[in-house]
Amino acid sequence: MTRNGSVATVIASAACFATLGILTKFAFARGADPQSMLTWRFAIAAVLMGAVQLVRAPRQMAVTAADVGRFSLLALSGYGFASLCYAFAVREIGASVTTVLLYTYPAIVSVIGRVFLSEPLPPRRVAAVVLTFAGCWLVADVFGGSGRVTLAGILLGLGAGFGYAVFNVLSYRILTRRPRLVIMAYTFAISAVGIAVVTTLTTGWPTTAAWTPGAWWVLGLIVLVPTFAAVLLYLGGIKGLGAPQAAVVSTLELPFTILLAAAFVGERLAPIQWAGAAVVLAGVVLAEWGSAGVDLDGAAAI
Repeated sequence: MTRNGSVATVIASAACFATLGILTKFAFARGADPQSMLTWRFAIAAVLMGAVQLVRAPRQMAVTAADVGRFSLLALSGYGFASLCYAFAVREIGASVTTVLLYTYPAIVSVIGRVFLSEPLPPRRVAAVVLTFAGCWLVADVFGGSGRVTLAGILLGLGAGFGYAVFNVLSYRILTRRPRLVIMAYTFAISAVGIAVVTTLTTGWPTTAAWTPGAWWVLGLIVLVPTFAAVLLYLGGIKGLGAPQAAVVSTLELPFTILLAAAFVGERLAPIQWAGAAVVLAGVVLAEWGSAGVDLDGAAAI
């Protein structure tokens, strides 16, 4: 694939990822709840991705007990937590603001690396962290006081960013030799089981009794577009661009989400929130441009 082809592939992946928040709102409107939706989404996606990997290189799907422990750590401490926070945040404050808050994860990765891993934090990344959280302040519409963004929603959105940052750090450090598709297949499978177990212990089995037939159709779209297709496209594009450049291109997910949310679910940001989204995007690009560090692959399949 040519470089231009790789860029186009990552852009297509970003567009696919951008549909997640909108489709999630559609699912909620048709009776789905976050726990049952995520349980089914991850279970089906795990089967699909595992099947693709078995066709490509079946031996790579064989894992050790230690690997299962590592996958569980990724799923339960990072990915599953991030996904739950994201889904609840979409329900609370909408897809646009939630996606902006999710994009704090590169800044959070920098902070985690500095505080817990003694990694350097050069001035460029310090500026990126400041820009990112300044942008979030604006997106939260603190000055406007409109009430459209709640404290619970902000915390959930930031929780999604934190969980995804933890997932990225852990996957980079403990599973560098595993193909990304294998990591995602096992992470999805364990996340599905983990969410189902936690839900059962707290509120009861994640039932689909309240789902309308339309909710199942939306779930199918969520699995196929912002999960399965988005991940495969991204993994295809990253081969030609490399992880740092692909991460920069994938930030197009943010403006795509804002535009799609405005077009399909009537979410329209105030001018100050648009400014905040632009500042966050600038912070992400500043953090990732030319980076050779953690393999940050956008908001991959949250």
